[in-house]
Amino acid sequence: MNFQIRAALLTLCLAPYVYFGVRDVLHHTHYRSVTFTERLLHVSLTVTLMIVIPHAYFGHFDVVVPGMILFVTARAVDEFVFHRGLAPAEVDLHAKTHFGFLIFLVGLMGVEWLQRQNLP
Repeated sequence: MNFQIRAALLTLCLAPYVYFGVRDVLHHTHYRSVTFTERLLHVSLTVTLMIVIPHAYFGHFDVVVPGMILFVTARAVDEFVFHRGLAPAEVDLHAKTHFGFLIFLVGLMGVEWLQRQNLP
């Protein structure tokens, strides 16, 4: 599998996460402002993804795996500390965001598996 096909498949798998992530950011700007601490956590999540995603495209799993562990840990803290008692619409949006991220992870594993099959 050449890099262009790999990039196209990963971008397709990343699209739902980006879509729901942008909707979540817009939701925060319109309906619920976040505390400084939560904003700092969101910045750390963004920085982590800015490092992990390009490495995922190139298959550098020595960076991707620890980055994903850090990202998932920070997402769990965000969810269990800051997202208690939210409005149902925001809870639904967060669930869709998590599902979008899962699509990217499964897509990344699938693309990596396909690449290792040495298909023409």
